[in-house]
Amino acid sequence: MNTRNLLIAVFSYNMGVTLENCLSSIAELCPGFDVVVMDDASGDPVTQAVLERWRPRLKGVFTNTSSKDGKRHGNLYANIRQMCDYARGNGYRYLMMLQDDMQFVRPLSQDVLDQYQRIFAANPKVLQVDPRFLRRGEFEVLPALRAYRYDSGTSYADVGVTDLERLAESGVEIGEGERANKQAFADKGYQRYFPFTPVAMHVPFPQRYRNGALKRSLLLWNRGKYGYHPMTAAEMKAMDARDLAVYPHFRRFLRVKNMILGRIFYRLKKDTSVFG
Repeated sequence: MNTRNLLIAVFSYNMGVTLENCLSSIAELCPGFDVVVMDDASGDPVTQAVLERWRPRLKGVFTNTSSKDGKRHGNLYANIRQMCDYARGNGYRYLMMLQDDMQFVRPLSQDVLDQYQRIFAANPKVLQVDPRFLRRGEFEVLPALRAYRYDSGTSYADVGVTDLERLAESGVEIGEGERANKQAFADKGYQRYFPFTPVAMHVPFPQRYRNGALKRSLLLWNRGKYGYHPMTAAEMKAMDARDLAVYPHFRRFLRVKNMILGRIFYRLKKDTSVFG
């Protein structure tokens, strides 16, 4: 796994400043990787401006203008299928799928890639390695892999490093809905793991749309502009020296930025509410 055979794909819809933060973190912490954006016909002027500003620096910017009528997630799953086909057709073995409300917090270094590669190599049924920090919950610790698993039925997510050859071999076509896809791959024995060293995470309190309308908050007035500071060398060293039994929980290892009053809610809210 390296800069030549791994493509980073960001799936975008009307995130504006948050998308800018995502792409900036990739440019800073993932030098040398090809990056594409798959946009679901964003109508937000800020998002459109971000896409145009970054277009010259990206491998490609694609837009799906198909109808979204009746689709809870818009054209996300058609977009995922398109990017999987694009990556395979252009000679990439791996596709790292990211959402526009995410950012990198530490480098996607060769050491990290080697770690992810070892997880894939350990079992031909490993479909994905998820590069995100963990939320609160109980995870199975897997010493042989130096990785974590949520449960034995964990097989697929809309975020993660996907082995495209194994995806094709599975015979499963990615359909509408993460839960249905998870079940389809689990039925064929595929697995998804969280590595010892995550490198990216969803930002706190991103913009959210409900029935096409932007969800606003008088209390989280900076919603959509929060993020994380990149990890320092000392922070990465401390994280990498921890015992495997210590989960890489985002609150433990990441420092938020652009928060004043929002820190109160960040501390008090459950993890699901922080990202919802």
